[in-house]
Amino acid sequence: MPRHVTHTVDTAPSRIEVRAVRKINWDVIRVVAVFAVVLQHATHAGRINHPELGPSPFAFPLQIGASTLVIISAFFACASLAKGRPGNFLRGRLARLVPAYLAAVLLTYGALTLFAPPGWSSLRPRDLLYNLLMLQNWVADVRFVDFSYWTLPVQVSGFLMAAALFAGRFGHGAWLRVVLWALPVVPLVVRLFVEDAAWLRTLYIGLAMHRVHLFAIGVALWLWSKGRLAGWQAAALGGLALLAQYVHSADGPSTIGVGVLLAAMAAAAAGPDWNGAVLRPFAPLVRWLAGISYGVYLLNQEVGYLLMRGVRDLGGGALPQLAVAIGSAVLLGWLLTVCVERPAHRLLTRPLGLARLRTLLPDPPVLAVPRRKSAEVLAEGRFQSA
Repeated sequence: MPRHVTHTVDTAPSRIEVRAVRKINWDVIRVVAVFAVVLQHATHAGRINHPELGPSPFAFPLQIGASTLVIISAFFACASLAKGRPGNFLRGRLARLVPAYLAAVLLTYGALTLFAPPGWSSLRPRDLLYNLLMLQNWVADVRFVDFSYWTLPVQVSGFLMAAALFAGRFGHGAWLRVVLWALPVVPLVVRLFVEDAAWLRTLYIGLAMHRVHLFAIGVALWLWSKGRLAGWQAAALGGLALLAQYVHSADGPSTIGVGVLLAAMAAAAAGPDWNGAVLRPFAPLVRWLAGISYGVYLLNQEVGYLLMRGVRDLGGGALPQLAVAIGSAVLLGWLLTVCVERPAHRLLTRPLGLARLRTLLPDPPVLAVPRRKSAEVLAEGRFQSA
């Protein structure tokens, strides 16, 4: 996360403390994005997929949260890669994303298999396998365990590509700008031909080419915030990417919503800390919710629908259903974060250390040399057989 440095002088004259304080800007946007996802699922998509849930107290149809989260991921991927060591970057990202995702897939599949009412779910064991392998985009008849999981293959592929690009010349200078402009343009061209070539359609869907413009936005935003991309270039690239968003989705209101959040991200990246008088009392809650946002995202949709159906079966109306959907997303997201995401990340990114490495290696052979013979060898200045 972006950090600014404040220098505080301690009461002892000889002691100066430099303390890094995290700006709350990105936490605010992350929380807004993830709860936009929860609200869209609970008040709009859930009612379309399962009309038996009944009408919602209100509808939030904008599909803006997941796209915003992908842009944020791309932004901070650049911040991590700028420190060097793309291998460490990739290791850290995969250690945080993959274990929690695998746990969420297993939990969601188990919940749907055990508790879904008749006709609610048609998942098969092969669907579970392909979802665990993140290959659901590549096989036409594979069903998503939870459609929210479309972002995971996209992000993992994007991080792999980012690490590879950074390690070569295409991740720097003029070549990087060529790649950035290609990300929104190439899929727009390819989609014109996907209906005529099955192999091209498989590639288009498998690589989620209709989403890669989101990475271009995140990278351009980071370059602009660091003064490495002119403002007009960043604006032009952002405008082209939003056009691609509209063409691929045919959803004008949601595209406008993503544009509004993009403006907020630009303000977060280049502006001052938002932790003023209004937000300061809520800062601990905002930071806590931002810290569990990935878990909330993973366990809000299908599991939330099941719980909403349970509330309805018990006679609960639209408002109790919505309250349970939001509350369960937060609770399950917190549990997934503290029980899986953080422990797995610590374990998989733990430095090996020289002391630990020595315990894993066999002891070197010891050659016993008589002391007198060794002295003779040294005295003569030449090697002899002991």
